This record gives sequence, structure tokens and C-alpha cells, in this order.
Amino acid sequence: MSAPLPGEGPRASAVRAMFDRVAPSYDLLNRVMSLRIDQVWRGRLLRDLAPRPGETMLDLCAGTMDIAAMARRRVTGLRIVGADFSFGMLSRGVKKTGLPASQADALALPFKPASFDLATVTFGMRNLDSYEAGLAELARVLRPGGRLGVLEFFRPESTGTRAVHVAINKIMVPVMGRILSPDPDAYRYLVKSMERFAARPEFEEGARRNGFRDVKGETLFPGMCGLVTAVKA
Repeated sequence: MSAPLPGEGPRASAVRAMFDRVAPSYDLLNRVMSLRIDQVWRGRLLRDLAPRPGETMLDLCAGTMDIAAMARRRVTGLRIVGADFSFGMLSRGVKKTGLPASQADALALPFKPASFDLATVTFGMRNLDSYEAGLAELARVLRPGGRLGVLEFFRPESTGTRAVHVAINKIMVPVMGRILSPDPDAYRYLVKSMERFAARPEFEEGARRNGFRDVKGETLFPGMCGLVTAVKA
């Protein structure tokens, strides 16, 4: 494997290097593999969070800053900052959006407490050494009443979601990774990391333990992506 999986110990440096390698093909592969449904998921996340002009939003684990770009188009006057540990991914996001960003560790963010009104994390929580530590850090930088939205490929629990994961992750993703990516091992890691990550109810309980209330979760069509929203207590 190109990087250790969740639960296999410290892995930040290996995961960061992996994302630096796949950065040039990341956006294209996302669109092709999801048939652009990933954009629908991001739109749903923003609808639920309802950012407003004048608010400040943190796009954490920003990657190439897709959600930041969408939020900027939708909400005039929203102040957005991106943060990610992969310079390769983040530099592409900055070039794409023109927004400010910081190369940063999600477990030790370079922001003062209560700096943001809302935060998004799209498909990045399972790459942290500890998602609970990541949630606690998000709670630190959000203002009381601040909103959090997380999109993630949680470990499937039901028969239906497991079937969707098998069809997409064991067949489609590896094949498309070999065709389109310079680092096919990275996409094998992405599949395995989904299988080893927390189930959505486990993640929701982790959010409640680490400074959030009104935690809500939903599995989105076609059954492989989960959306969790919460409010800073």
C-alpha cells in the first residue's frame, strides 16, 4: 500500500506525499469516477450549512478547494480560507480559486480559537491520524454556534451500502485509477481507507464527544457518501 491505513499508526507524512503525487489528476478522476455526483454532494452540504455574506468559512482538508470554489460562486461576500497538509493539492486550489489558504496540519491548525463561523471537510477526515482529534480542533476554531459540515466515505454498515461500495470501490475505482492516475496505488489506498474508517454513527458520536451538538447524519445517493452536520456547542 502507498500509505498506512486508519488505525495503523502515524501516517500523516505518507498520506501527504501520496496526495502530492496524485494532485495533477485528482479533479479529473473525481469527476469521472463519480459521474459528477461529487458536485451534487458538495452542493447539498452547502445548502445544509447555509453560509451567509459576511461570514468566515474554513475549508479544511481542502484539497484542490472544490467546495471553496462552489461556496464563493454561491455566496457573495463570504470570506473563505482553505487549509490542507498537501502543498501539491492546495497550490492547485489556490490557482483555481484565488482564495487565501494555509498549508496546515488539521490536528494543529494555525488559527486562533473562535475564528470561523462555519467549516467544511470533504473526504478528508479518514486521512487524519485521529478523526476525534480533528473534530476537537475544529471545535476550537469555530465560534459558539458555528456550523460544521462533513462529507465522507464512511465504513458501510447496511447490505445496500456495502453492495454499492463493492461495485464502485473494488471495480470502478481501481480500473479508473490505473487508466487516469500516475499513482494507481493511491486509489487502492482510498478504497481500503473507506473500509477501515469509522461508520457514520460512530463518527457522529465522536462529534458529540468533542464539542458539537445537534449532530445529524444522512447517507446520500447512491449510498456510498455520508453527510454529517453539527453545531459548535
